Amino acid sequence: MSTTGTPNLGRLRAEIVNARDVPTIPVLLLRILRVVDGERASAKDLVDLMQRDQALAGRVLRLANSGFFACAREVGTLSRAVMLLGFSTVKNLALGIKILETMRGRGGPGMAALWEHSALVGAAARLIAQRTRGADPEELFTAGLLHDIGKVILRIRFEAVYDRLAAAGDETPLYVREREAFGVDHARAGAWLGEAWALPPAIVEAAGAHHDDLPDGAPLSGPVIINLANRLVHWTDLEQGLLAPEAESVLSGIPGLGFGACVEIAAQLQGQKDDLRVFYGAD
Repeated sequence: MSTTGTPNLGRLRAEIVNARDVPTIPVLLLRILRVVDGERASAKDLVDLMQRDQALAGRVLRLANSGFFACAREVGTLSRAVMLLGFSTVKNLALGIKILETMRGRGGPGMAALWEHSALVGAAARLIAQRTRGADPEELFTAGLLHDIGKVILRIRFEAVYDRLAAAGDETPLYVREREAFGVDHARAGAWLGEAWALPPAIVEAAGAHHDDLPDGAPLSGPVIINLANRLVHWTDLEQGLLAPEAESVLSGIPGLGFGACVEIAAQLQGQKDDLRVFYGAD
């Protein structure tokens, strides 16, 4: 496909989201979304649904007992996980894990690296939100975890071309090459899927905006935090827990955060990277 002229985005959205090979929303995930969006949602309703999927329940419990949450007590059941971590945290963990499970194996040769990066962006967004109180940290963790899901969707729809784009040694950012090849980038494609699946607005907005320019003095809303977390992970040397020098000029101007706080977050990410392996199937 080419971007000659103005693409019909409505038609392109339908071609991508409704493609035969693009997964439809899993039944269990749909039920979880309906439960948590209901006015009378309860922890018991959520636990009852999650207990129907042993793999999902096991991953949630593994993460609950990891250093990522640093619980003082062992978490042996989903009910206890909800009690110790909170309804919102367990809900968002379930959403993220189930969606990644649905997409596993569909993202091509770079799948493991994609999910590792995504989990780290979620962790970085969570840490930023905890420091700045700009948004719900656990909701942003899931939004960060899913921010690049559009890469999987574009790869499913345009497999041969997408694999060539992703493998190219071009210095041009991938999202720019995507726009040139398909008329849309993975950020917008991810937002389209999120809308089609009726995912929470925080996830949809974060996916769609994570490659937008960061205006000076932008308030730290959810989408801005995901955008910033994505940049922060790209700038972080996870072997050393250090930030690249070029990051300072951007991060120093972030209101309510600053470069020093980002250096501390980079070091924390280094310590969390092994705990996050549970999300992308590195069991």
